[in-house]
Amino acid sequence: MTGVGRQDGGGRAAVLGGGRVLAVGGAVGESGRAALLFEANDGLAACDGDFTVDYGALRDGDAAGDGFTTDWTRPGLDRGNSIFDIRHRLVLNYVWDIPLGKHTGFMNALLGGWQYNGIWALQTGPHWSPYDRRPEKLREISDSTVPCTATDVNTGNCQNLGGDYLLSRTNSHSRNSRPNSVFASFDSATHDMWANGWGPSWAPGGGNFSTPCLGCAGNLGRNTFVGPGQWYADMSLFKNFKVTERVGVQFRAEGFNVFNRTNFVLATAGQASLETTHNQYPIGNFGQAGGTLNPRNLQFGLKVSF
Repeated sequence: MTGVGRQDGGGRAAVLGGGRVLAVGGAVGESGRAALLFEANDGLAACDGDFTVDYGALRDGDAAGDGFTTDWTRPGLDRGNSIFDIRHRLVLNYVWDIPLGKHTGFMNALLGGWQYNGIWALQTGPHWSPYDRRPEKLREISDSTVPCTATDVNTGNCQNLGGDYLLSRTNSHSRNSRPNSVFASFDSATHDMWANGWGPSWAPGGGNFSTPCLGCAGNLGRNTFVGPGQWYADMSLFKNFKVTERVGVQFRAEGFNVFNRTNFVLATAGQASLETTHNQYPIGNFGQAGGTLNPRNLQFGLKVSF
């Protein structure tokens, strides 16, 4: 089955016609949608474009912008793309009754009744946020081994060598600290980056991220990074046999993700009990995908109808 995804009024993801869709939680926000459907011979193609903006999902766990607010008095800091915002999606379906001519007897049984089917689905990735889960580490600028005092703060001799940039944490770790970034947004991660992590330039001191001023929010917006896109090609070949007037047999050869493309899922979201999730930029394998979806799968079947 295939379908076109949408967001219903309750912030949940829904599907027109069934198919693959991201599972999401509730959100407060606004969304827009543009879609085009058209028929082509015996098939149906769907071209779908969406955008979804919110102020932070309320039930999605411990990850930057999803589950916790940066500053309750400044909700605009968390206005951004929803984590389930799939900006573009294209689905192509087709059914082809293969014309091998009209025959009778044995030749009809051999050449008649062949059917080729396909579903091709392509989509851009969902949005996500890098964040720093470390607690603050306030040290003197003049001596980075000495903890800051109130005098150091008031005289500008204090720096934060850790996380919790707003100094507002209520637990053992910062829940929603996004750093300064040289990229306002980023959607150019390669296959190798998703497979192995994004490398030293994305680590502390690597240049792409930096710590904002003491007590300041980072300039990186919520969910401004785009996750891995997906592409599937599912195909099937059927052969229909007419045994009697009322009995038919169908042989089915079906392949899912026929070209065996590696479809990555998002970097793992943070959890209170985990310190090494991949969307935390101080982690060595920052950005590494949280896993992959199903590889190529072939199956064969026989269907009897009467």
